[in-house]
Amino acid sequence: MRRAVIIASVLIGLAVLLFVFAQTPPSAAPDLARLIPAGPLLYVEAKDFGALMSDWNSSEVKKLWLDSDNFQVFSRSRLYLKLQQAQTEFAAAAGVPPNMDLVANVAGTQSALAIYDIGKLQFLYVTHMPVDRFAGGALWKTRGSFQPRQSSGIDYYIKTDPASKRVAAFAVAKDYVVLATREDVLAGALALIAGQTGSAVASEQWFAKSVQQTKSPGELRMVMDLEKLAKSPHFRSYWIQQNITELSQYSAAIADVRRSDGSLVEDRVLLRSAEVSPAWNEAAVGEISRLAPANAGLYRAWATPTSDQAFELLRRKILEPRPDTQIAPKTAPVVALGDGAVGDETDLETRIDEPPLETGAPDIGAELRNILRNSKIDAMMDVGATRVQSDGVFVGTESGVVLLADSNWDADAIRGAVSAAFAKQLSTVENGARWIDRGASANAYSEMEGLQLVALRVSGRALIIATSGDLMAAILGGLPAQPLPGARYRAEYRHSKELPNFIKMMRLIDNPLAKETAGNPPEPAFLSGNIASLGETLARIDSESIAVHDTGAVVAQNLVYKLK
Repeated sequence: MRRAVIIASVLIGLAVLLFVFAQTPPSAAPDLARLIPAGPLLYVEAKDFGALMSDWNSSEVKKLWLDSDNFQVFSRSRLYLKLQQAQTEFAAAAGVPPNMDLVANVAGTQSALAIYDIGKLQFLYVTHMPVDRFAGGALWKTRGSFQPRQSSGIDYYIKTDPASKRVAAFAVAKDYVVLATREDVLAGALALIAGQTGSAVASEQWFAKSVQQTKSPGELRMVMDLEKLAKSPHFRSYWIQQNITELSQYSAAIADVRRSDGSLVEDRVLLRSAEVSPAWNEAAVGEISRLAPANAGLYRAWATPTSDQAFELLRRKILEPRPDTQIAPKTAPVVALGDGAVGDETDLETRIDEPPLETGAPDIGAELRNILRNSKIDAMMDVGATRVQSDGVFVGTESGVVLLADSNWDADAIRGAVSAAFAKQLSTVENGARWIDRGASANAYSEMEGLQLVALRVSGRALIIATSGDLMAAILGGLPAQPLPGARYRAEYRHSKELPNFIKMMRLIDNPLAKETAGNPPEPAFLSGNIASLGETLARIDSESIAVHDTGAVVAQNLVYKLK
């Protein structure tokens, strides 16, 4: 189930990027940030917004997504309904519905969008566009119903919906079309376009520092003031990753997306509010990542984990695999009402100065935990894959964990600790399990005899544990390979390989016998319907990989989405 959540999160992230970039990259865009007044918490810039919109509207992915369960569920979500309400209010203010026709009318080449308030949807949009093209659109033709005003000698038009107080304003200046939902922001942008002095977002510290840490802009750039965003209740409510606490250590972030040789490449930079000492070994992640098998659906590698983090990974993946979270109950707890008595004579022998006897489950893996606590771990890696069972119906999962220490492991101590961990689960007398040698020479490993299949190999500093012999052999095949470039964190998800098995597995986990009732179709199952349809929409993606580097002050993330 953990892997299902990871896959769902990855798919949602990919949806924003795929097929927006379907053609040849345009030429470099000018700096529009000097025309945007200071104060936004989010800034987005496109080199050629009109071309991107054309690519999206003509793409097969858009058609698939609009017909998918994922879109149908989204169209009934609270977020979508709130956006629809804002759209209705804007249409009442502007006299023109903010549909795709309007977007196409104002989609110029170099374009920038600045969000000043998420909840109120206060924004400023500037695009480079010939005046005669904009003059042929519906918005310009309705200017007679707007109030004409001036800023810095430039005419602009504004209108307010009396019911919602929503503001719609626009102007044309020097081949720039400017739209806004705040009059002061529009006036400030016109002053900057006219060449007057003023505070622009380009001069704000969070923006300038973010841009300094990047290379040239991508085809699409987004810059975020994370300190402001994290304080917004709407961002905290609707941010899909739900990691506001983790984001609190960063002051700003920037992301650039571009196309490169059949791939989409995204470069992100996050700036820490306070620099930390880089006490991690990035080279170790490059060394351990070479063991990631090519047939694995997912692998993740971390630099310098704590011993408790390493043990927790082993416990969840190998020793006691189970869902990380329990399903929330839908019924209230039962309250047992007594007669008010708090004790009787039978309690006289109960000692109140001693803790109660603990009768919980055995401490699984205590011996292995002690070994890890006495070791320094340079890197750890989690490997996962799915495989259709021999019956052709069920899909099973295979997991592997690799730990890279700063010195050689004690192979006998590791085998004994793993045997003890499983003996507590499989035997009431905790008899040790017997190990059988498998493979030969470089591919040799030990397999624990019994119902629970566990493969183990200690190779110098590398400790490898897997739940199948095939996965163990695939991991061992990487031992002779050269190390990959170092990283604080490295991961790859192979979408084209895992999606069919994911759908097959989730259809069995979700209710496969659910039937539609007359006139009332059921809500699509979250995993096998909602998320699976999103995965099928993004079927052109072959894999996604990420490499993270961390200097202590700056975190750089490089993501590559390979297309088929």
